[in-house]
Amino acid sequence: MTSRYLIRNATVVSMDPKIGVQSSCDVLIEGSIIKDVGPNLEVASDATIIDGTDSIICPGFIDTHRHMWQTQLAGIMSNSVLLEYFGYIRTVYGSCYTAHDAYLGNYCGALQCIDNGTTFVVDHSHIMNSPEHADSAVKGLLDANIRGVFCYGFYPNPKPTWAELDTGMKPQSEPEWRLEDSKRVKDQFFPANDPTTLLRFGVAGTEYEVVTVEQGIEEISHARSLGSAMFTSHVALGRIDFGLRTVRNLNEQGVLDKDLLFSHGAALQADELEAIKKCGCGLSATPDTELQMAMGPPGPFAFREAGIRRVGLGTDVSCSNPPDMFAQMHLLLQSERHARSMAHKGGAPWEIPVRCEEALDFATMGGARAVGMEDYIGSITPGKRADLLIVKTDSPRMTPISDPIAALVLYANASAVDTVFVDGKIVKQDGKLAGVDWPKVRRELLDSTKDVLERGSGADFKQIMEGARALAEAQLTRAG
Repeated sequence: MTSRYLIRNATVVSMDPKIGVQSSCDVLIEGSIIKDVGPNLEVASDATIIDGTDSIICPGFIDTHRHMWQTQLAGIMSNSVLLEYFGYIRTVYGSCYTAHDAYLGNYCGALQCIDNGTTFVVDHSHIMNSPEHADSAVKGLLDANIRGVFCYGFYPNPKPTWAELDTGMKPQSEPEWRLEDSKRVKDQFFPANDPTTLLRFGVAGTEYEVVTVEQGIEEISHARSLGSAMFTSHVALGRIDFGLRTVRNLNEQGVLDKDLLFSHGAALQADELEAIKKCGCGLSATPDTELQMAMGPPGPFAFREAGIRRVGLGTDVSCSNPPDMFAQMHLLLQSERHARSMAHKGGAPWEIPVRCEEALDFATMGGARAVGMEDYIGSITPGKRADLLIVKTDSPRMTPISDPIAALVLYANASAVDTVFVDGKIVKQDGKLAGVDWPKVRRELLDSTKDVLERGSGADFKQIMEGARALAEAQLTRAG
């Protein structure tokens, strides 16, 4: 039997230019689809009525770049730069995860997304320490009922050298086993992989700012041979850029296409931006990371001015950033306003340079375009999938509301997210995760966190950081 929900008398921020922002508006959901939007909708008697008074309905947020497995590492890199992230997270703690840790990281990470109003996530999953890790990471997302793309990562976490750890890591003597295993995961978990599937399969490249162009092209070709929904990679990392011009090289080889999603990108050159525009690639910016780790400035407004419409936002790394798209919109908007005000000739500008609705677009429709899903999600439009939020506006924080878009971008946070629908199913209701025994899950997550940190405690971080710095300095010297 098809489920029906009618949300009555809300303010609808549709992100659909034909519908716009409407007050005292209803939204009808039938099954997994938004059926209708408008005032005083008629509905069958079997529909569940939800009172939308003192509420804003908006599209679910689309997180276009996150490493979901890192949930256990929240906060440990809050005062760190990118080199320390590679030394601690990618060299040590990533090697300390068991398959069950990977499951909990992804499952709890997805719950965090839902709690914060994110209904779609691109999981750049470089925790493939074994086939069991891959299976567990996929199952974590599936169990959380979040929409997204699981991107099987080819990056090889190094085997721990400071202790004999029984984490199930596959021997590094088989360096290309991930290529074969990615096909197994695609066939086993994602036989259809079409846009209406809740969770789809993709691939995340090894590290495109380090590997050769030839390896990069081989990985993209392999992903396409599997029928991947997308291929994602980090590129052009701001002040950390090594000058490899990955996008330029891929364009020269005729590899760029709509299935590629590039993350960060502050150091992209004009010809690379033009190639991305021409070929329809997606771009993802992560304001928290770009601002903290010298990988910026965040690029969405510059990308858009270059004519690129497929631009979204991401939350990136839980070890230093909250999984909160409200925060990313706020940071992006105000940092861009500051940068433009400081660059304005003749003193302070006489009008605001960028507006709240532009930031909200990057978190919704911009993200949908970036991942090639604009026909299915990103706006409150009849016929699209029912991925949406009910944000309450009756709290002290959210009272009064004079501009609902500004309320979403600058005032709201997870505490205001009352209800979340993903594919027409309620996954958060009355401010709580639906069908989740959170106290039990929380205890498991805390135990996993303790175990991971203990396994990594014997590593010689000083020696690791000295080696990482020497390699980075050598690479930067070669880049000129």
